[in-house]
Amino acid sequence: MSHIFGCYTDIRGARTTDGGASWSFNYTGHSENTAYHGVRQPVTERLFLATSSVHDLFQSTYLTDSRIDGGTGRILSSADQGQTWNLVHDFQHPVIWLSLDPNQPSRMYASVVHSQQGGIYRTDNLQDLSSSTWTLLSKPPRTEGHPFNIHCLQDGMLACTYSGRRANNAFTASSGVFVSANGGQTWEDRSDPGMRYWTKDLVIDPHDPAQNTWYVGVFSGWGGPSNDLGGLYRSRNRGVSWSRILTLHRVTSCTIHPFHPNEMYVTSETEGLWHTDQADEESPSFEPVSTYPFRQPERVFFNPFDPDEIFVTSFGNGIRRGKVDPPNGISHWAVY
Repeated sequence: MSHIFGCYTDIRGARTTDGGASWSFNYTGHSENTAYHGVRQPVTERLFLATSSVHDLFQSTYLTDSRIDGGTGRILSSADQGQTWNLVHDFQHPVIWLSLDPNQPSRMYASVVHSQQGGIYRTDNLQDLSSSTWTLLSKPPRTEGHPFNIHCLQDGMLACTYSGRRANNAFTASSGVFVSANGGQTWEDRSDPGMRYWTKDLVIDPHDPAQNTWYVGVFSGWGGPSNDLGGLYRSRNRGVSWSRILTLHRVTSCTIHPFHPNEMYVTSETEGLWHTDQADEESPSFEPVSTYPFRQPERVFFNPFDPDEIFVTSFGNGIRRGKVDPPNGISHWAVY
C-alpha cells in the first residue's frame, strides 16, 4: 500500500507514494478547501473524490443553512492514483459523500448539501465522466437538505443518514436514517427517536452477509430535545429497531476488524478512541484506548495489506498509524 490519498479540511488533501513515510501536495486539479470522501471504482481502479469549499460540515459550527448554502462542491476523478484530478461534475454546492452501486459500475450516488438543492444525486453513466448526467432523487421525510452518508447495498437498497441542522437557535428534527427499496423514488424513515437531531456515520457490518446489521453514531445537541442522545446505536434488522450499545456524549463512527467480527473501534468528539472485543454481544463492554493521544478521532481504517495496522484520522491531530497488538494497548502512534 504505497499510494494513499488523505482527505483533509482546509488543506484540500495530502498524498503519499511511499506508504506514509512522506506526504505532499504533489497533485493537480483539486483546488477546493476540503476533500470529504473518496472511493475507488474496482473495475477501472479510478478514484473519485467529493470536494467542497465549505469546511467542517456537520461539526457544531457548520449546521445552519446560512453557513453552508453559499458553498461550492464538485466530484473529481483520477486515473493515476491521485496525482492528477479532473472534473466529473460541478454541483455548485458542497459534496460530502459518494457511493458506488456494487452491481452496476456505471452508477454512483452523491450526497450534496444545500437547503433547497441538497439531497442524494445519482448518475447512471459514470463512465462518461465529465459528460455524466446527474439526477436529484426524492427527499426522505423530515429532511432539510443535509445528507451525509449514502450506501448502496448488494440487493440494491439505499441507506443514508441526514445530519444535524440548526435554525432559530435550535436543532430541527430533520436528521436520521432513511432507506429506499426503489432506487430513491420513495424513502422510509428508519430513525431511532435519538437520531432525529444530529446523526453522523452509518456503518454496515462487513461480517453480516445479508447486510442487516448496522451501526450509527449520534451526537448529543444542546438545548431542548436534542440533549443526551449521543452514543453508538445498533440494528440487526436494517433499522427497523435499534439499541444504544454505547452511551457517550458524541459518537462519530465505528470500524470493525476485517477478520475479527467482535473487534471494533469507536470514535468520539471529545472522549477519544474506544475499543471493544465484544461487538456482537447484546451489551458489549467498551474501553478507551488510553494510548491514543487526541480527543477527537474521526474514523479508523484498517490497512488492507496488514490487518494488525490501523490508520486513525482526526479533527485537528492529523493521521496516526498504530499496530493493534494487543488491540487496546497500542504503544506507539506514528503521526502524519
